[in-house]
Amino acid sequence: MKKLTAILLVLSLLALNACSLGRDGSAASGRQAAEGESGQTGADASSAQPDGVPVTEPVTEPPKEVDRTAEEVYAQHEELTPVNYDSPALLPKCDDKGQEYIDSIVFVCDSPTYWLKLYGLLSDGYNTKQVWTGPEGTMTLGYLDGFKILDPNDGAERTIPETAALRRPERVLITIGINGVGLWTEEERFVAEYKKLIDWIRTASPDTEIILQSILPISPAYRGWGKITNATITRANSWILKTAEEYGLGYLDSFSVLVGEDGNIQKELVQKDGLHPNKDGLTKVLEYIRTHG
Repeated sequence: MKKLTAILLVLSLLALNACSLGRDGSAASGRQAAEGESGQTGADASSAQPDGVPVTEPVTEPPKEVDRTAEEVYAQHEELTPVNYDSPALLPKCDDKGQEYIDSIVFVCDSPTYWLKLYGLLSDGYNTKQVWTGPEGTMTLGYLDGFKILDPNDGAERTIPETAALRRPERVLITIGINGVGLWTEEERFVAEYKKLIDWIRTASPDTEIILQSILPISPAYRGWGKITNATITRANSWILKTAEEYGLGYLDSFSVLVGEDGNIQKELVQKDGLHPNKDGLTKVLEYIRTHG
């Protein structure tokens, strides 16, 4: 009888222990489901890959290649204000975007860039719709309030804001300042006038991409040399670059494409007047625009 009682007691203890293991086992099973077979936490398990499946590494973009074409020229000519090659606004080298990209641009410009039309370097040649400037082929930064450009789409004269609101261009490249830099030699006034132009276009056509371009270099043969020099121009270009940074816009350092080792525009790329790039010069500028962005 005592032996039977002892056996029953042992069986009771085993039954109680089994129940306890069952509850603990269920909890352990839940943890294992969350942690995985290897005992990983949920976060670790979510990143684990099945056997034979490679782990996907995050995609990283290659570093942007800054174009330092004129760096040595700036180093050799202390009178020139060098380009800030660390600027986030400076558009780097890229694959050639082709003629389609050039066709998407409207050039708001003064006379050096107006020659794109006269040389027939844009789509539709002389009849291009891509050049916005005054009826005489130029305009002056600082005298744009109420100034009317010739709308190439219908030949009507309208202000820049009116034309932008009507035409809603995909892209506008502002390449202006050679006439203003001799007038507004102080940064504050020059930048205020330049910003006004940007604000007009932004307000009139919010979806238009705006790109800023440097003023192009000139030659000592220019009749206004002295009042305006390449030292004057590069100083103003540094103001335009800072304006691009402030507005979050891209900046094209086209000055560097045309400048020569002497710090002036290359003789073979400029007209006899020393101010306006010739056909070869403007072709180089278009190639630069296509390959920087």
